[in-house]
Amino acid sequence: MASIKDVAKEARVSIATVSRVYNNPEIVSKKTKEKVYSVAKRLGYTPNFLAQNLKKSVVGTIIAAIPDMSNTFFIDIVLGIQDYAESRGYNVLMGRFDPEKFNISKYVKIVKSKAADGIVLATGHNRYYETVAEAEDVPIVTIEEEFMSKPHIYVDNFEAVRKVIDYLLSKGRKRMAFLGYKTEIERAKAFELVMKEYGLEYDKKITWKCDEREEEIPAQTKEYVDLLMKKELPEAIVCASDLLAAGTIKWLAKKGVRIPEDVAVTGFDNVEIAAIFNPGITTVEQPRKSMGQEAARMLINMIEGHEIAKKITFQTKIVIRESA
Repeated sequence: MASIKDVAKEARVSIATVSRVYNNPEIVSKKTKEKVYSVAKRLGYTPNFLAQNLKKSVVGTIIAAIPDMSNTFFIDIVLGIQDYAESRGYNVLMGRFDPEKFNISKYVKIVKSKAADGIVLATGHNRYYETVAEAEDVPIVTIEEEFMSKPHIYVDNFEAVRKVIDYLLSKGRKRMAFLGYKTEIERAKAFELVMKEYGLEYDKKITWKCDEREEEIPAQTKEYVDLLMKKELPEAIVCASDLLAAGTIKWLAKKGVRIPEDVAVTGFDNVEIAAIFNPGITTVEQPRKSMGQEAARMLINMIEGHEIAKKITFQTKIVIRESA
């Protein structure tokens, strides 16, 4: 079995650096961490915290709970969780919860029964979740939505939407519409606030929110486009997801509207459909895998008794394609 010395030698760093990567990764550069994790995985190195584990009854398993197994956004997060967890010698159980019912009690019970050590909860679009009393003393890290004051990771949606609006303004688009989800909070609010801050018209009549269920998106984006066609078309439509953007583009094109000549359309997330759709969708990229890795790091450090930050913010970037 590989030792910390073997990893340090292969990665061409000091033993102290390898130790910092696992125990205090926030002070190590991203490039160095990725190199050490890659070497550790290739050599089969597992950090030696066996004695500590025995004392704390750590079983070496965490749960990644997501609301949608078919959504590549969440799958990429889970891949990040798995990559980091394995580098620390942990296994990952993957589970799904219904975001409407928020049925996470079954995962809390698994942790309390000592079959797992903690939960990474990827909540998706911003929602308010009721307190789950039995989860009070369970190690949980959330991605996107804060829950019971547990540590959480999120992207700065306000700045992300500002970047989109700034980009559209640079293209001469001033009259903008917003298409989001009924369960979505921050992106819709950010759009309204930034538009008003810039002195641009915020028209509630062309602001629309869809159900979050993917099977409803085709019908609801068609309904939204039908609504727009009865009014003066906006110069741009800012969508809260790439799926919403794809549906909107499809129905606009069927109405003879040219994208982006007549109306520019942007998405959010940069999932695969944004790249393969025609036209390619200009969108906001979230570092999904990195978010999963960081959530796993925070959770495992919490499980092992290390101090962790309560909140970590990830920045986004715009990926420019043909739709805007």
